[in-house]
Amino acid sequence: MNTIVTSKEAILRVCRELVSENGLLALNMRTVAQRCNVALGSLYNYFPSKNDLTLAAIESVWQDIFHMDHSCRIGDTFPDYVQWIFESVQPGMTEYPNFFTAHSISFASNEKDKARQTMEHYFQHMKIGMCHALESDIHVRSDAFDATFTQTDFVDFTLSGLLSLLMQHRSNCSVLLEIIRRTIY
Repeated sequence: MNTIVTSKEAILRVCRELVSENGLLALNMRTVAQRCNVALGSLYNYFPSKNDLTLAAIESVWQDIFHMDHSCRIGDTFPDYVQWIFESVQPGMTEYPNFFTAHSISFASNEKDKARQTMEHYFQHMKIGMCHALESDIHVRSDAFDATFTQTDFVDFTLSGLLSLLMQHRSNCSVLLEIIRRTIY
């Protein structure tokens, strides 16, 4: 047994490993304590319940998946930015297969909202970066958007397509990029 108290980050690193190996539903306090080589009671000092541990693990996995810098790089076109997001997130999706769909079913109903909010937080960061990239793209047709088809609508559509491709473990997003090009240029 580890007599030195482990850190919260060390516990979350073990949680990420377990989620990667066995999925989120396999995460439990006893396994995490054993893997950290600490007493189960020590783990409860950091996380008062399994739901608290799972929520923290979900947040940690999202951070690992979306470890990229979400700011738009100067000179990128919107399709370049979308491809960059796809390529940046793809390794995390490979590391945590089925994470997008599995994490929300592991909670009691009151805890699902917290897990969903965590997921939406990361998606919102992606949307903000995509909106900035779209607004900065000097090649976009001046008539590409109007009151019935806004830039925000287009970013929402693009993000949905991007996430769908990632969840399907597609190796590229070339069809989505072509749809984007044909729509806005």
